[in-house]
Amino acid sequence: MGDYSAAYAVWLPLAKAGDIAAQRNVAHMLRRGQGVAQNPERALWFYERAASAGLASAALNAGMMRIAPDTSYRDLEKGAEWLNLAAAGGSPEAMWELGRLIEDSSKSTPSDLEAAEALIRRAAELGHREAQHRVADSDNRTPAAAPANPSKSISPISAASPTLVTPEQGARFMQGVYLFDAGDFLAAAETWRPLADDGVVEAQYRLGRLYRFGLGVTPDVTLARKWLSAAAAQGHEKAAKTLEILPDP
Repeated sequence: MGDYSAAYAVWLPLAKAGDIAAQRNVAHMLRRGQGVAQNPERALWFYERAASAGLASAALNAGMMRIAPDTSYRDLEKGAEWLNLAAAGGSPEAMWELGRLIEDSSKSTPSDLEAAEALIRRAAELGHREAQHRVADSDNRTPAAAPANPSKSISPISAASPTLVTPEQGARFMQGVYLFDAGDFLAAAETWRPLADDGVVEAQYRLGRLYRFGLGVTPDVTLARKWLSAAAAQGHEKAAKTLEILPDP
């Protein structure tokens, strides 16, 4: 009905109590200045709280804010993490934005670029108009070629995630990221370990690094090698490079 102040007054206590839908609604209002003074930083805080609990739509909002240019909260790495989670939840917009982010990165490898193309093509299949135009233009310019290794599937999510994770796994992984960023390395390890067991490649890589450096866990080169090898076997290039410099047990 347009009574934004009243809506904000209803949603804010719910958001503070952990209601993820209310958190996203409050974030919308803070970002737009509806019923409350405009506060993008506070909006981002609520988006990321909802995203960390597994709300893919909030992850898309958080990712878009993190990659926005000329902002104090710009963080392309965090933005990519949130977009990856939103893409895992099926958002074609997140797939498109993440694909473009990978393409624009000077650090992207040829396999990263293949993953970016797969993301954009998947977004096109799901109806994203810009992705559809991009794919049509690309197919018109370049004749179709057989893949170099037909048995190797290209990730629809990211270069570091060759298999699609569930929204629940994505949310659990991001909880580990927040624990790690807060310095609670043991809790991060305990959060990532079951995901690593389930084959979530980024969890395997990060768990391997925790064991390598002894962050929250006893340093263990054998376990570090185990998890880094598992991630490298799925195509995680950073894991493969870390294995090359890992000391022998």
